[in-house]
Amino acid sequence: MSEKTGEGRDLLERQLQLLELVARNPDGLGFSGLQAALDLPKASVHRLIAGLVKADCIAVGGPDGDGDSETGDGAGRGRKVYMLGNRIRRLLGSAVDPQQIVALSQTVLHRLAEEFKESAFLSVLRGDRVETAVLVTPAKDAHGFVNPGRIMPAHAAASAKAIFAYRDEAEWDRILKQELPALTDLTLTSPAAVKSEYRAVRESGIAYCREEIDRGLMGIAAPLHLPQIGVIYAVSIVGPSNRIREHDEQQLEASLIRAAGELSEIFTANLRIDRA
Repeated sequence: MSEKTGEGRDLLERQLQLLELVARNPDGLGFSGLQAALDLPKASVHRLIAGLVKADCIAVGGPDGDGDSETGDGAGRGRKVYMLGNRIRRLLGSAVDPQQIVALSQTVLHRLAEEFKESAFLSVLRGDRVETAVLVTPAKDAHGFVNPGRIMPAHAAASAKAIFAYRDEAEWDRILKQELPALTDLTLTSPAAVKSEYRAVRESGIAYCREEIDRGLMGIAAPLHLPQIGVIYAVSIVGPSNRIREHDEQQLEASLIRAAGELSEIFTANLRIDRA
């Protein structure tokens, strides 16, 4: 083995050690905490972090500042911290077995569908697209209104809005740079308008599709927040607009948020997503 190859393997090992440390601290780990755990000079840790940030494997949280001032106590004290980046989060999400997701989500989706007598479904982010993954329909609507595998428009679907709202704004630019077709006369076709809606979803925790894909159909969605992975799933209810409007809006939203919380707990427990 050449000296250069050995150095490359040593670098990879240190990068993996750093990623493992960050993965065990979902709220973020400060520079001093990383340096102490790795037992490396400051300059070496800075180089490791810089390379991983450039590759989108590590993200920087907290206010701008010199990493040397970190205490390593995690987030919440006004200091810069380091967390898993989008590239690693996507890898974690893509490693989940789709069939396991179907099995784990059925009970909650069935309960949601029966509560409102409307179709309930789970959507997942795959790459830059949101797809429906699991659908449960009440007995009166056996055909449903969406099929598993359907691509949900980023600018119109409630489930897509619920997921993309929690992605980085740099991702918004990439996703929304393509043409945003007017699927109905109510569809948002301006990237600025869609971004504004994403921000509103972040504030409320609920996303709507008000006849923006099909006239006469409405959808409501809530995001699933998973440790380390972030938001790559959303749970939704969809049905004819006249029926959706007959339900109490606050009750609909509360039930969706509760279902999202339950699914998050189930996925975290069964998919071995590290809480620590």
